[in-house]
This record gives sequence, C-alpha cells and structure tokens, in this order.
Amino acid sequence: MQQRHPQTNEIEELYRMAVEYDRRGDVYNAVKLCKLIVRKSPDWSAPYAYLSHIYKGRTEWKPTLHYSLKAIEYNPFNEGTWENMALAATALEDWKTARQAWNQLGFKFKNIDEELRLDLGLVPVRLLPNTQPEIVEATRIGPARAIIESIPQPSSGRRYKDLVLLDSKPNKSFVLHGRKLGVFDELQVLKESLWRTYALILLTPSDKDVDILANLCEEAGLGFDNWSNAARFFQSHLHPKVMEYYDKAVFGKLEREAFLVAIAAGKDQEVLEVLKNWEIISLKKYENLERLY
Repeated sequence: MQQRHPQTNEIEELYRMAVEYDRRGDVYNAVKLCKLIVRKSPDWSAPYAYLSHIYKGRTEWKPTLHYSLKAIEYNPFNEGTWENMALAATALEDWKTARQAWNQLGFKFKNIDEELRLDLGLVPVRLLPNTQPEIVEATRIGPARAIIESIPQPSSGRRYKDLVLLDSKPNKSFVLHGRKLGVFDELQVLKESLWRTYALILLTPSDKDVDILANLCEEAGLGFDNWSNAARFFQSHLHPKVMEYYDKAVFGKLEREAFLVAIAAGKDQEVLEVLKNWEIISLKKYENLERLY
C-alpha cells in the first residue's frame, strides 16, 4: 500500500518532538508521542518505523517485530525497517519471518521455517560496545549471529562459544594499520555457553612455548587465548588461529618475563591434563591457575 504522508502541521510537529525526545534520551516521551501519532494517523509508516528503531535499540524484540511489520505494511521500501524486522525475528527464532526479511536485504534464503545456520567465516565482534568494548573473533553463522572463538576477558561477562546477536552491518569506524576495519557490534547474548574460563601465568619468555600450549589446547578440543598485553582498542597478534584487539597497558611488562593466558574447558581435569603435557614438552612451569567462571 502506498505510504500516506501526514496531513497536518500538528502531526508533523508531534513527530519532530518524538525524534527530539529520543535524541535527548527521553525514550518514555518519544514512545508516548509516536503511539499518539499512530492513533491520529494510523496509515503513516514513519511513527511505526521509529518505534521499531527505538525498541531495537533497547533489544526489546517483540515490540520491534510488531512495529516493523506495521511499518512495512504501509511502506515496504524502508531498508532500515527490514533490518530491524530481520534482527527481531532472528532473536525471537521466528525463522520464516527472518528469512523473508533477510531476503528483502539481498539474501536468497529458502522460504521455510528452519533455523539459519551457515558458515560465513571469522569476523571481529565488539562486545559491550556501549560500556566496556572488547573486540574478539567470532564465527559468523548467519547475517546477524556469531559464536565467540576468542576467550573474552572476565570483565565482559562473556564466554568462549557464547552465541551472540550482531548488528546487521559492520561498524567501519575502526582504523588499524592505516586501514578501516569492519567490526560487528554485539547486540546481546542469545545463548550462554557452558564452557569455563581459566587463567594462568606461563613462566617462560618464549613465544614458542605459548604456541606449544595453544596447539595442545587445539588438539584437546579446548579454547585458548593469550591475554598478555591485553587491551581493548589495539590489535595484538596472538596464536595464529585467534586474534584479539587490545589496549596496551593492562598487564604492564608481564609479557617480557611471562605470559598471561586463558584456557576454555568443560572440566578442571581437562586443563590440568593439557598443562601437564605442556610442562613435559616445554620443560617450563606455570603458576596461579584459577578458574574465573
């Protein structure tokens, strides 16, 4: 159906006020005004689309989907609304609706009610983008879902193998070595993993010893990360299979004498076994082994 534009200055002014309230952080009044507008002008798509935008920002997916559907009913040409609809349907596991919405954005998925689970490769993901950002590596399994492959630092509350919902387009504001880096922002955790996070110090100055432990963890099916030099905005090349993005001054000069590393495992015994093998092969020791969560 063709979009009907507002007919009165009153409606236009109410919409401008709603946008301004939202810009100032007054979501309550922004929502209140948008709902007033849809009562006065029920076939105008703009307030529905803006409500969709507001609820998407609050990760409230049921109202996001509801208002996206209403907005699309009156204006099927708004790409942002289709994105909100796709994200909401993905978060709610409404796979048929999600596939329909993603297809409007250029994908070519079958129109069936089955989970989208693909292999779209490794991507950088920024956890907690609005509070304590940490960029980790993750396997993208759909247009807006990924599984964390790095071991996030404890302050993030995230775990190795968490399933996270991503914003649909990468944020390209990061510059690394003179090149823009497309990073997907995390919107929320969809499913927490059961993997436990362990931290310890390797008493060695050698990168090769770190590689030995990384390879042993890989062979044992465990997660591994090198937290030495850990930071949140600069990249440090760790084990070749996993990259983290760091702030250089969290652990001081620790990397010159030892390495702070993390292991993800299901059981304590799995970690102890791999560390025993590492000691035998490297002829080095470790200390301060701790299960963080």
